[in-house]
Amino acid sequence: MTSSQWNLISNVIHVYDEQHSIVRMKCLIEQICSLPPKLRSKPSNILDMLNQFFGSVQPLINRSLHLHSLPMDARRALIKHNMQTTGALNGLFLFRELNLANSSIIMNALTVLYGHDLARICVRNSYECDPNGNLIKMLIFILVFSGNCSMVKYDDQEDIRTMSSSAHRIEIQNMYITAFWKYLVYLYGFEEAVVRFSSLVKRILNMLHIAEVIFNNGTHNQTVDAIVTQTERSLVIGN
Repeated sequence: MTSSQWNLISNVIHVYDEQHSIVRMKCLIEQICSLPPKLRSKPSNILDMLNQFFGSVQPLINRSLHLHSLPMDARRALIKHNMQTTGALNGLFLFRELNLANSSIIMNALTVLYGHDLARICVRNSYECDPNGNLIKMLIFILVFSGNCSMVKYDDQEDIRTMSSSAHRIEIQNMYITAFWKYLVYLYGFEEAVVRFSSLVKRILNMLHIAEVIFNNGTHNQTVDAIVTQTERSLVIGN
């Protein structure tokens, strides 16, 4: 690995850790658990968690110098196309790190909003993520620069040429994924790196399947769409 690749990995991990997402989620969980019993399972509690899962990706994206090197239209398209999956991956990671599956209060609220089967699928996915949290943090940044890694929603106001013509975006993603792959090989050797990389890709595909299942969940979609809109606006203001 080159020194620039080590710096890239170090910066990604540092930027993520600086957001203190786990600490903020712990505070939110404590607030939910302190509510009277009748209020603990309200869907609004899970929506507050969704805001943390997806919303905490926003400052990560805004601090990326590589993102700000792209044209504004390309930046907004990346947010619109990839926030669903990056936020979901961040949510699975935080869910596992906080061991929320062992909280009956959280699981009850999750079941009320999504149903028992989908709640269990989400829990299983979270615990099947790679145990090395730094890999998840890096994967979030890699997915940010994907052409589209979420459910496709047709928008007749969007210029489809924006993403396809952004060669610089592809160069950025290649830079991240190359450093990521070399880091895997450095840590685990070639064969284990292949296994872990394949497993991470499978987690992303599973999340896309979950996104398809909850596509008609209006409450979930409204929450995520609001976060996407807020992130797009923050990019414009920051510019």
